[in-house]
Amino acid sequence: MRILNLMLAKGRGGLERMAVRYHEALVAEGFEVLSVGHAKGVLAEKIKPEQFARLNSGFTGDPLAALSLKALAKRFQASLVIAHGNRAIALAGHPMAGLGRQSLGVVHNFRFKPSLTKLRTAIAVSPAVQAAITARYPRLDTHMLENFTALVMHPVKTFPLDRPRIGSLGRLHVNKGFDVLIRAIGQLRDRGTELSLLIAGDGPEKAALNTLITELKLEDRVTLTGWIEPADDFVASLDLFVLSSRVEPFGLVVAEAMAAGVPIVSTRIDGPRHILRDGELATLIPPEDPDALADALEALMQDWLPVLDRACHAQAHALETYGLIAGQTRLKSLINQFEPEN
Repeated sequence: MRILNLMLAKGRGGLERMAVRYHEALVAEGFEVLSVGHAKGVLAEKIKPEQFARLNSGFTGDPLAALSLKALAKRFQASLVIAHGNRAIALAGHPMAGLGRQSLGVVHNFRFKPSLTKLRTAIAVSPAVQAAITARYPRLDTHMLENFTALVMHPVKTFPLDRPRIGSLGRLHVNKGFDVLIRAIGQLRDRGTELSLLIAGDGPEKAALNTLITELKLEDRVTLTGWIEPADDFVASLDLFVLSSRVEPFGLVVAEAMAAGVPIVSTRIDGPRHILRDGELATLIPPEDPDALADALEALMQDWLPVLDRACHAQAHALETYGLIAGQTRLKSLINQFEPEN
């Protein structure tokens, strides 16, 4: 089967990373794959030139881009199109592309649009996203396929010998709640708790976060490192990983921290709550609550033994469920359900 893997965003967040993972997994499972994306996007950077085609869309629903996509799909003789994100979904379902009935839309978050109904099937990355799609579009065929990646296993953390290193990773966006995390670190400083915080990532909230760090006089404790790629060694160097998001439909970085053997504190929101088995594998706290986050971090640092034991169980679960081989198997099984439509 020949599959066109479409992702038009230029960013470097979870959606963009998963488009690359889909390409790699499909190729590994024996499918012929052509990835199509922006000339400055992550697909152009990560995919072999002979397996990539450039397509820049001026705006959502761009008719010229739709015609270009139609030509690419015809030339490649694509049996299926897998579209990641709203712009790709809108283009695949555009009447001038004529690809709706052979297109599967991967829905990575809750911001999906009515253009999703123009496609054959929706693929949700979590039970919560699938439920949201079904509630809004009950007649749309919907499947659930959890995200996956090439997880890197490290020995489970031991007791920190020095000032604990707290860390987080992600796009510097308001949804990630890094401001809440920084305020929690300020509270711990005021309580006399020694620790450092490193946040790896970049994005539109960088200036605001730097301002907050200065206002709280945390320059000696909080560092914005910028993007770190690959991030495996960074995550493994931490004593605790914190996901402070306000919204997180999945949260693959949580699985990466689990595989690295790093204990986790996360907000109790849809994606991480599912991955962490509703608190069985990590400490969950309410979102938007720096007090609760500070309390949780302080409690964990005062009693490490059960924290590390839970990290062992979390690591085993992540490697079994969210690793590349497990993801490839699930993806192949799902794709094989879709016979090309004439």
